[in-house]
Amino acid sequence: MHTEAIRTYPVALKTGFDYCDDFKTWPMWYSGMTEIIDPEEAKWMERGDEVRFGYKLLGRRLEGVTILDELIDAELVRFHTEIPGLPVVHFAYHYAEIEAERFELRVEMETEEPTSFFGKTIDRMVMPRALERDLRASLDNLADIFAAGLFE
Repeated sequence: MHTEAIRTYPVALKTGFDYCDDFKTWPMWYSGMTEIIDPEEAKWMERGDEVRFGYKLLGRRLEGVTILDELIDAELVRFHTEIPGLPVVHFAYHYAEIEAERFELRVEMETEEPTSFFGKTIDRMVMPRALERDLRASLDNLADIFAAGLFE
């Protein structure tokens, strides 16, 4: 499953990037994410760095890990998430300056093909809609945060 979403935000590129890329802020804006687990253990600077998180999907609390694949400051962040029993989900956050106080964020999300029967059923029937809904709600949450100046 492939999903892509694009939003423009009324803040400087570096300001927006720094807010979005700070894993401590993720539960404040990423829909469904409930917490960062052991934030003092988390790292998010180099390939292979990991952040463990709590996530609520379809009313059920799950724990997973986000693993950094590539980070280019104020330009690109690629990572994937692993939640036991669910397909791996790959993300690419592309950042581009529109003008001094506006930037565009384009997010690509790709779900790997599950291997178990349960995984295939969930992936094809429920997960695409739930993940896309959470992604779009998250980007809307960022719009609200940036418009209200809550990122400073």
